[in-house]
Amino acid sequence: MTSRRGLRNKERVDYVALASGPKLPKLPSHQGIVVVQGVVQVGDYKCISPHVHKETVIAALVTASVVIMATDGTERKPLTHIPASEFGRELLRAEFTQRPNYANCNCGSYGHVPQRIIQAQNEFVKERELDPDNWYRFPEGEESKYFRAVRRLSEFLGTDKNNLVMVENVSTGVTTVLRSIKFAAGDKILINSHTFTAVEYSVEHLVKITPGIEMVSFDLQLPINKQVDLIDQFKRAIEGNPGIRVVMLDHITSSSAILTPVKPIIDWCHERDILVVVDGAHAAGQLPINLEEIGADYYLGNLHKWLFAPRGCSFIYVQPKHHDWTYPLVVAHNHFKDTLADRFLPSATRDNTPYLVVPECIDFHNSTGGLSVIYERNQALVTAAQEMLAAAWGTEVYPVTADCRAPFMGLVRIPKILEENLPVDLHSADLLMKALCDKGAFVVFSPSDGGMWARIAAHVWNSMEDYHVVRDLVLEMTQEVAAIKKINLSVEH
Repeated sequence: MTSRRGLRNKERVDYVALASGPKLPKLPSHQGIVVVQGVVQVGDYKCISPHVHKETVIAALVTASVVIMATDGTERKPLTHIPASEFGRELLRAEFTQRPNYANCNCGSYGHVPQRIIQAQNEFVKERELDPDNWYRFPEGEESKYFRAVRRLSEFLGTDKNNLVMVENVSTGVTTVLRSIKFAAGDKILINSHTFTAVEYSVEHLVKITPGIEMVSFDLQLPINKQVDLIDQFKRAIEGNPGIRVVMLDHITSSSAILTPVKPIIDWCHERDILVVVDGAHAAGQLPINLEEIGADYYLGNLHKWLFAPRGCSFIYVQPKHHDWTYPLVVAHNHFKDTLADRFLPSATRDNTPYLVVPECIDFHNSTGGLSVIYERNQALVTAAQEMLAAAWGTEVYPVTADCRAPFMGLVRIPKILEENLPVDLHSADLLMKALCDKGAFVVFSPSDGGMWARIAAHVWNSMEDYHVVRDLVLEMTQEVAAIKKINLSVEH
């Protein structure tokens, strides 16, 4: 039952929330209901919704000691083919929400979730809250929906469903894998100067708590003029450090957008009984992936960056020979189950709905024509944007051969006046990102190879106009160095 009486404004909650208890007021449904900016107040009781939108209406009913909120919003639109001609701002308006007059050129950090995926996620939240015990305790609840998602993802990634498990993010996955591998005194773990910081810290922490093992890091040298140059750098680092047990390999490096030819490196390592863990945080949705063909011991990937998933949605691929000793980080009820899949069943107290909508994310991806269409369009866009920015700023594109560049990301050196007047370090990168964000655009700035670079990204909602905005705003920033230096990034605790 629902009632619209007593509402003070029109806003929307995309799920059903049930709250009961002796402290809730006993008011008739037509009295005492206040709705302001996502807060439903009944007497002294407040319920705050994190999913408020402006199209529909909260309906609240107060009967004895129960408050029920429900949506009467529109259902998801049927998913139809989206032609490439509609990519860009038309698709952004139709399928996404975004801050007005904002150029989001950074899919590579947090992605962008289509509204239809958020709706699908909220439908699962509604179902869960109607009967949490049935949802968590019995197979027809969350468990069946989780395995449905894993099956669909395994088809998309080219592996058997029993080799995949879901985790919150790649950092969680890396730590899970490193804690599962059996190390002995004298073993070494190889990283490099472009390894993602969280992965480096995970290795560093493991070394601190595991007597006798060592982290080895080598400097990845630029320029990279051909693929074999990159492959040879890994080989030399391994041959120069006897005792390498595990190689940490980025499929696409995060800050520098270098595409690593992982397959030949993995094969070469396996010939020497070296395990390879691939950080594929940027790969799913950006690269064609067949995990069985790649052949890594472990492969970790995010789905929120390029495959439209809600944040907190990643996977671990585990080669079958490693199943028996791969365990979740947190010891819970399923920890000692016989199979990898059962051991990694998600915890009941975490919101697992990002995992459950993976099939819908793949459907949306396919509705755009699939990876072949997206790849061709996004690669052309990011390449053109890089060249345009480098020309406008009087700088250069990152010195990496075309077949070692990520297809949807690229780096351009920032204008000389900014680089000369700000230290080339992570703090300056943060200042530049904040200044650009406040002006109405976003790219990632990062120091690399002695310079400061802007990492741009392109996905289906981007158009060249976005990079024109970035071009012009960064040029404005060249006249505002003093103000940029004064930006306060501290947070009061």
